[in-house]
Amino acid sequence: MKRKLSLFILCSMAVVALAQSPAADTVVVVDNPHRIIITEQPGGSMGVEVQGSGSNDSFIYRYSAKQTPKADGDDDDNLNIPFLSSLTGKELKPASKPSVEWFTAFGMHYGFMNMSGVGDMCNMGSSAELGLLCPISLSVIFPHSWRITTGVGFGWKNYRLNFDRCFTKDADGRLTLGTYDPDTYSHLSRLKIFYLDVPLLLRKAWGDFSLSAGAVLCFNVHGTALTRYREGEREIRWCQGGIGQHKVSLDLMAAAQFNEIGLYVKYNPCRVLKAGNLPEFRSFSIGFSLGL
Repeated sequence: MKRKLSLFILCSMAVVALAQSPAADTVVVVDNPHRIIITEQPGGSMGVEVQGSGSNDSFIYRYSAKQTPKADGDDDDNLNIPFLSSLTGKELKPASKPSVEWFTAFGMHYGFMNMSGVGDMCNMGSSAELGLLCPISLSVIFPHSWRITTGVGFGWKNYRLNFDRCFTKDADGRLTLGTYDPDTYSHLSRLKIFYLDVPLLLRKAWGDFSLSAGAVLCFNVHGTALTRYREGEREIRWCQGGIGQHKVSLDLMAAAQFNEIGLYVKYNPCRVLKAGNLPEFRSFSIGFSLGL
């Protein structure tokens, strides 16, 4: 049965309208209807039955209307009920087929990251992610507030180690872990990866609230390692590229949003660095979004 929920709401509005503005030929006043039934009848007509009114359980009101003949170019599944259309002043044609929409969105997100698999070498509060998920987006919109969204975005992931460990490179040029000399201080060591992303998200909305879930394909186009510390009055700084990050990775993502503000979680089940580079870790992040 097509569009039961939408027609139920429209018929409820019709009953209220009839109660407030009776027609010239027939006056129908229904106080507190108990039940409204919508049926499809032979010949393409729609039937509306109102059962019960206030304390009168035996009250029944029935109405039947033929569907308006389809004009050339109209969708087969679009319904137009003259009785209900006269109450709103326009044709009522519930959306029944997907539509495509190009749009630009802010899509900013900021999250706290953790290097999963390295124990306490990384604190979530000191590592962070910043990006625009899909400022250029394409959405396929379905009935009942469902949509699938994809697009192109970019961002940075910053992995910072605790103060007693640092990133360095071995004799073969592979990334590895080291320690600071005891007489040094003001330690800072981090990895930074810049990426382009292509998300594919399924979204369901209930008014201003929505839930999203899907995957984000990341192209990790650039990465650097930085270690900085002070020894006496000197600041020593080591920064190199070629950290051996995987060029393509996949993030699993879920988000909840109210109006334009939301929360999200992301998990990368793939190792961030290629084999032979240390540490071996995956990433997890949780944060805030704006206009996602």
